[in-house]
Amino acid sequence: MKKKPDISFRTFGGSGPLSIYWFPGPYGDAIEALKGDGVAWLSPSGDLLGVEFDDVDENSDHQIITTPGGYSVEVSVKNKKVDVDLKKSNRVA
Repeated sequence: MKKKPDISFRTFGGSGPLSIYWFPGPYGDAIEALKGDGVAWLSPSGDLLGVEFDDVDENSDHQIITTPGGYSVEVSVKNKKVDVDLKKSNRVA
């Protein structure tokens, strides 16, 4: 897994989908995040490949995607700058 992921932020009128990729694609089918705030792509062995947040404000936002595989991806946006924090829990939902 790359330490610094590739980020794609496609904004339309101040907000839009934010994608974060740790591995190059293609990925196949996405799975819905546990709280429905985006999707994730997992490898057949359960490794996190990437996530996409549904709608993120480009000026200021804070969101978390939690996957069924126990990954938590937190994004903070301030003045169009995106910070990403990835955590892996031993607990699987």
